Amino acid sequence: MAEPLTILAITTAKPGMAGALRAAQEQLVAETLKEEGCLSYALHQSLDDEHVLIFVESWASEPLWRAHMDGAAMQRFRETGAGDYFADFSLHRLKHVAGGPAQ
Repeated sequence: MAEPLTILAITTAKPGMAGALRAAQEQLVAETLKEEGCLSYALHQSLDDEHVLIFVESWASEPLWRAHMDGAAMQRFRETGAGDYFADFSLHRLKHVAGGPAQ
């Protein structure tokens, strides 16, 4: 059985672009939640800096996450030009180590 995969994706919007980035990301959430293997896909906004938006994702397996990254929802997101709204981006692939339920 494949091991679940958690993703933490942190985006920082360019000045004045937080609203536009968030809108594009919210559309991505709506589409991604319907994808095979998506266990959870949540977007969070920092209370300390509105430009920082963080995805916390859980996938049934790494291959299913990789299919998402190459899939139609991500393609549409890229086509919106939302990537141009990023001042910074980091992505972390995580495995559950201790405490609480594995996501």
